[in-house]
Amino acid sequence: MESSAKMEPHQQPAAVARRNERERNRVKLVNLGFATLREHVPNGAANKKMSKVETLRSAVEYIRALQQLLDEHDAVSAAFQAGVLSPTISPNYSNDLNSMAGSPVSSYSSDEGSYDPLSPEEQELLDFTNWF
Repeated sequence: MESSAKMEPHQQPAAVARRNERERNRVKLVNLGFATLREHVPNGAANKKMSKVETLRSAVEYIRALQQLLDEHDAVSAAFQAGVLSPTISPNYSNDLNSMAGSPVSSYSSDEGSYDPLSPEEQELLDFTNWF
C-alpha cells in the first residue's frame, strides 16, 4: 500500500512542476481579469493602481449605479406609456425658451459675445430634465 501512495522520485518533480505551472497560469489569468476590469470601472485608469479589493468594490458600485440608471429609465418609460408624463414641454417653459432665444442677452456668454443656439441633443436633454 505504501508503494502505491508514493510516486517514483523522477515522477514527483514532474507532477509538482505541472501543478506549479497550472497555478502560475491561473494567477496570470486572474491578474489579467482584474486588469481588464480596472479598465472598465470608473477611476480604473488612475495613476495609482487599484488593489483587487478596490477594483471589486468599484465594480460593485459601478454595477449598482448602472442598475439604478436602468431602473430610472424603466420608470420614466412606464410613466410615458401610462400617460403620466408627456414628452412635450409646458407652454410657460416653451415661452421662456422662445423669449430667451430671441434675446440678444443671455446667461451664456463667450469672449466674442455671440450666442450659440442649443443643439438638438442639448435641447432634448433640457426637455428631459424638465420632466422631473
